Amino acid sequence: MTRNGLVAASLLFVLTVSLNAQEGEQEDLEFTTKVSQTSVWPGDRIHYIITLTADQNVKVALEDFSEENVSFEPFVLVELQQTVEALGERNRYVFDYLIANYEIGDKQVEIPGLIFRYETSGQETNVSTTQEKQIPIQPMSVRSTLNQSVEEAWIYEELPMDQLLRQTWVALLAGFAGLLVSTLPLGAWAYKQIPDWQARRRQLSRKKFLTQCRVSLDKLEWRLTSDSVEMKEQYQALEELARGFIQYFFNVHADGLTPTELVSRLDQDEIPSKEREVFSQVVENGQNCRYAPENGTDWEESFRQDLDQFKRFCV
Repeated sequence: MTRNGLVAASLLFVLTVSLNAQEGEQEDLEFTTKVSQTSVWPGDRIHYIITLTADQNVKVALEDFSEENVSFEPFVLVELQQTVEALGERNRYVFDYLIANYEIGDKQVEIPGLIFRYETSGQETNVSTTQEKQIPIQPMSVRSTLNQSVEEAWIYEELPMDQLLRQTWVALLAGFAGLLVSTLPLGAWAYKQIPDWQARRRQLSRKKFLTQCRVSLDKLEWRLTSDSVEMKEQYQALEELARGFIQYFFNVHADGLTPTELVSRLDQDEIPSKEREVFSQVVENGQNCRYAPENGTDWEESFRQDLDQFKRFCV
């Protein structure tokens, strides 16, 4: 009886010493794990957080927690956020893994365990020793709205080719009909607006052309001189402006026509008498001035009159 008591006391002493030694080691380095949720749907993203608390003399192999060295299959690692915080004589390391679930069907899955290394240096010997710890697996569950297994689900059933073609054509025709119905009112409105757009465009073009004519006539008036050679050039420029005006507003191709031909052509197109008289006079005076002998008739007064008559139509 005494012998059995001694054996039991010895075993109890050994276990106590062993547990005390183990607790002493765990005090140097502690870790915890947690997840933002333990039940996920397909497509969910969750946070898997590992927190290490270690003494200053403990050196953790942080590379064991890097994105390149961890695997959370069947989950997919999206990103990692790592922080270090000093707590007096201890350091706290937080590894926040954002992982995504793409599994479907009701099933139980696990976040795999993780083995990491760390070094400790003794206070007396100052010799570093490398050790390892294992983070346990984390059980998870995947939820699904499917009433049957994935292999038997209707989404994996194959349709016959004739049904597939028929459904494709029906979908295309329905889409085309919807597009046609939705765009008909817009097309009708746009069609009604075309005359207004064309009239507005013609009005803007007319204003621009008249502005250019007024600027050109003003330049001719500023450069007016009694020199016979320059007067011929100025009359030629005035004549070209008159022919361009006729062609733009009356759609009469006036280039190359003599004064007589121009009057005949304006009569055929029923051009108003006032415009016909002024522009035929400008062209006729321009022709006479250009082919008149030098030092002959003084064309300055005639040029001023034609210029003033022309300006009346450029307002």
